[in-house]
Amino acid sequence: MSATETEESAEARRSDADAELAIAASYESASRALQAGARAPLFTLADVSGKRVALENLLSTGPVVLHFFRGAWCSFSEESLTEFASTYQNVVALGASAVAIAPPSTPLAQGGPLSPRLPLPMRELQDIDMKVALAYGLAFELPAGLRPRYESLGYVPPSTKKAGTWLVPLPATYLLDRDGTVALAYIDVDYRRRFEPESLLTALRAVQARHATMGRGAR
Repeated sequence: MSATETEESAEARRSDADAELAIAASYESASRALQAGARAPLFTLADVSGKRVALENLLSTGPVVLHFFRGAWCSFSEESLTEFASTYQNVVALGASAVAIAPPSTPLAQGGPLSPRLPLPMRELQDIDMKVALAYGLAFELPAGLRPRYESLGYVPPSTKKAGTWLVPLPATYLLDRDGTVALAYIDVDYRRRFEPESLLTALRAVQARHATMGRGAR
């Protein structure tokens, strides 16, 4: 094995070990995250252009998909976001809207060294202080030993009133029915795994079919 291969192997083992530590730290928060059947907390966030978007307004037009992601600093998150973006037109075709919810700014958003991504087809909302992530139970305290590693990758934790707090978002995808009820909740503490878009589309079809049946029954 060459020196380069040895270094790559060591880096892979280090990344796996870091991932396992982060996963273990996030379990408790994930167990308290918003689940199917609950009423989703309403919020208003600004998109990347500064325009404020209210969840209540989105729900007034039909079901809404919320995709919480870890940020541009995380390659796994970017892959998941790209896959989510690829199914956006299918979501819209089924009569729903979708937004991506980002944590505090990262070097990508600031024009840093990371490779710029292609423009997203859906709105990207900025959860700068992670209040929305906290309201949905999608934030956890990163162990102190992992913080330098995350900083080196470009993660910028939100400022909080509590000294020493170091919050990191949990990736999640929610499908909300038009009354704000969670029809589908996907929260996975292992951020290396990606949500299957077909599961989301299947759930969305079921929601819309139920409303269609209710509508026929009302006539």
